[in-house]
Amino acid sequence: MGEINFYLKAAQKVSKKSLIYLKYKYNGNVLVFAFGQTINAANWHVNRQRVKSNNETTADGKHSLNDLLDNLQKVCTKAYNEALKTGIPTPAQLRLVLQDFINQNHHEEEVAAGIPTLFSLAERFIIGEIKFKGRDKSESSLQNYAAVTKHLKTFQEKAKYPITFESINLDFFYKYVSFLKDKVKLAPNSIAKDISILKVFMGEAVDQGYTSNLQYRHSKFSYNEEETDQVYLTEQEIIDLYRFDFSSKKKLEQVRDLFVFACWVGLRFSDYSTIQPENIVQIDGDSFIKMITQKTKELVIIPCNPIVLDIFNKYQHNANRLPKSISNQKFNEYIKEVCKIAGEDENNSITSMLEVGRLSTKPKLKLWEALSSHTARRSMATNYYLQGFPTIDLMKITGHKTERAFLKYIRVSKLDTAKRLNAHIKKNWSEKMLRVAV
Repeated sequence: MGEINFYLKAAQKVSKKSLIYLKYKYNGNVLVFAFGQTINAANWHVNRQRVKSNNETTADGKHSLNDLLDNLQKVCTKAYNEALKTGIPTPAQLRLVLQDFINQNHHEEEVAAGIPTLFSLAERFIIGEIKFKGRDKSESSLQNYAAVTKHLKTFQEKAKYPITFESINLDFFYKYVSFLKDKVKLAPNSIAKDISILKVFMGEAVDQGYTSNLQYRHSKFSYNEEETDQVYLTEQEIIDLYRFDFSSKKKLEQVRDLFVFACWVGLRFSDYSTIQPENIVQIDGDSFIKMITQKTKELVIIPCNPIVLDIFNKYQHNANRLPKSISNQKFNEYIKEVCKIAGEDENNSITSMLEVGRLSTKPKLKLWEALSSHTARRSMATNYYLQGFPTIDLMKITGHKTERAFLKYIRVSKLDTAKRLNAHIKKNWSEKMLRVAV
């Protein structure tokens, strides 16, 4: 195993003090580790390799210097023995463990002293204290902050990697991404969101002067999202679904009606499941939905088509003239059942619900299996886009800030594009052939 020793470097010219360092020779390797502590050579016991007086403290005056040396020796020994299970450790591996130990002690002292830490800053995000340009964050954003904070704490515990403002560097990034992927089992886009939120934390820390560490801005400190593969229902599919008779299954009928309603108005589940009577207004004799969305806090005004009005009339005895809402989780479960039943009925025209291949990444998945509450919002945006409705106007309803974000959100497949091009070609060439014939 070798032997761990402590030595002094040559005294500094100004302070006359010598830096203490750890030296460990093992299996042909040499580890040299300095940890920032200095002492007058006269107070050093060469043979015992310790400070002569146990009253000598660390530079901050909080700990016994000899206790620190004892603990470093124990940490190094333990790290070596644990690493041997997979092979002889490199000096770099042992140095990282020792540095983590030093950083962790420093972090605990900061917490005890009430000094801002990354976790205390994250907590201010979670409770909504830190806002965006003075505006409150959405509930989903607060939940995302909490989820990332939980991941960071779990990583710190499992990986023995102290999370501080200064430890957020590329080495941390590589280890943390592997942890999220292999241990937490997050999907690529979830990892990308996790990293982006961590960068928000660090950006705020820099803005408030808690740290000058800018490693998080490195070009390598990023995780690219993958293009997700989601479906939408065509207008005809939505109409056929609404016509399907669910009168014998009231629970499913209500879920179907709320889903169809959402397919025409394009609201998020958090909004269309909580519409109030005051959100249904009359403007110039026509009915509109007018509300502040929960996530973006934006005012949206959405016209009501005949099917939406029919649903309002059907549930006119309810305060908000809509079916009673349920949890998003239950809704996602029931809407799949709704569409499966509709697709399996031999007298029904919605055979597309049993189609496979609508998802290119999961070609064997049937359409009904891919549906969720969010399919409704995506269907509205995609259908109106395909009809040529101005993107900038659609964005006022969906809440997207940029056209790039909107186009990324809607699901116009390569097949949709090919069909539109084919229709254009047919029309264009039929006109050309008529001119030729004349």
